[in-house]
Amino acid sequence: KVKGYDPDKDIAVLKIDADPEKLFPIQLGRSSDLKVGQLALAIGNPFGLDHTLTTGVVSGLGREVRSPSGRPISNVIQSDAAINPGNSGGPLLNSAGQIIGMNTAIYSPSGASAGIGFAIPIDIMKSIVNSIIETGSVKRAVIGITYLQTSQSRALGIDEGVLILNVPSGSAAEKAGLRGTSRSLSGYIELGDIIVAINDDKISTEVDLFKALEDKKPGEKIQLTFLRTNMQEESQTRNSVPLVLQESTSSSSIPSSMILQQDKKENQ
Repeated sequence: KVKGYDPDKDIAVLKIDADPEKLFPIQLGRSSDLKVGQLALAIGNPFGLDHTLTTGVVSGLGREVRSPSGRPISNVIQSDAAINPGNSGGPLLNSAGQIIGMNTAIYSPSGASAGIGFAIPIDIMKSIVNSIIETGSVKRAVIGITYLQTSQSRALGIDEGVLILNVPSGSAAEKAGLRGTSRSLSGYIELGDIIVAINDDKISTEVDLFKALEDKKPGEKIQLTFLRTNMQEESQTRNSVPLVLQESTSSSSIPSSMILQQDKKENQ
């Protein structure tokens, strides 16, 4: 049974109804003291071949990948242990048999293992899993907007920042006076506010936005800087407002396995 899921970190928790004496929990390790070159063992079901073990080393630390929700997952472990479709969700172990991460994605031109796999560190997983077990969800701080992806906003000539598409009624963004994109009575598109900074953090893309909010808590106050376009005067003004972050609860739906393809490198 699915207990809960955090799409921002690609982590799900399953509840198993079984005799505890028949279960053998894996020992948890630590990812904070990992070193490049350490032995790494990946267990999973690549291409449906269950109970498969592959070996390699920790080949990189501090990597970053995109989660199914589009948020960046930081401090990811890179390993050359063969990881293929079907390995997602399987453990990455150290030489002592302790779990140091959860396999989540590969970087490959073909969709098969190319010696570059990624695992979410166990230190990140611990707090998320505990929250899901206790409450069934993970709560994060959000501004309360929908936005246009950077690749699309650049096509509109927006060189910096994150364009706001919609500001829901009652959201933190609405209370702060932010405006979304709309269509005028004459049929022209009126661009919404463009977020360019949160506190002292410059915001160039949605990835920067996610990173700026990563360690924030619901109810915390931030200073949000944005550009507001006056379409009639063809001018922009730079504004800064305080905003109290609202709470966002992760959904419990399960996405398909995440595979990073080389032809999508520009989206990483």
